[in-house]
Amino acid sequence: MRSWRRSRDESGISLVEILISSMLLSIVIVSVDASVTVIQARQVQVSDRTQALDYLQTAQQAITKDLHAATTTWTSPAVPTSAPGSPIKSTNPINLNFTADLGGGTPTISIALNTASHVLTITCTGAGCRSTGTGTITQAQISNVDSSSGFTFTTQEVSTTSAGTTTNTFYFTTVASTLVLDTPKVGAQKVVQTTLSDPNIVTNNVEYACQDALNQAGASGSC
Repeated sequence: MRSWRRSRDESGISLVEILISSMLLSIVIVSVDASVTVIQARQVQVSDRTQALDYLQTAQQAITKDLHAATTTWTSPAVPTSAPGSPIKSTNPINLNFTADLGGGTPTISIALNTASHVLTITCTGAGCRSTGTGTITQAQISNVDSSSGFTFTTQEVSTTSAGTTTNTFYFTTVASTLVLDTPKVGAQKVVQTTLSDPNIVTNNVEYACQDALNQAGASGSC
């Protein structure tokens, strides 16, 4: 009778080896998936932050342009009628209203921060806001603006004495702007604030009016 023997070197994979390989493969897949999720989340965060910064820069550019063209007519904050003293600060809530010489007219500019929704809105009303026509247009509107944002006004005084009568005139000659942006949500944890500042925005028309008043006979003060 002939007997058959199985070769000891016969190739094959045991059930235990298959289980171990499957476990290792699962660990690798889970790790890769987690890494991809983190990378995608980071890309979205960077994209959102870049877009938010673009909006913030657009708002700052609109504010700077409007303040450069501002006239001496200010509704809020009102130009002081006594000694200027310390710089005037406009913070939470922000509410600036003034007229600006934009070439095609002197429209009213409104810069307002809604402290409840944290939305900053810049509007222009009247002739000069657009090339043709009138009405109100929104120059910029951004969300997640922190309530610590604000403006600081430098007030200058010119005193003119004529026939024994002294007239004191006050001007907002420069404005410091600070916009603070939180993304993606105001007050969110582990979110770095972005601050955009312009410490010296000269109100050109107001500066000219101040210098013109200072050049009059019997005038004193500074611009």
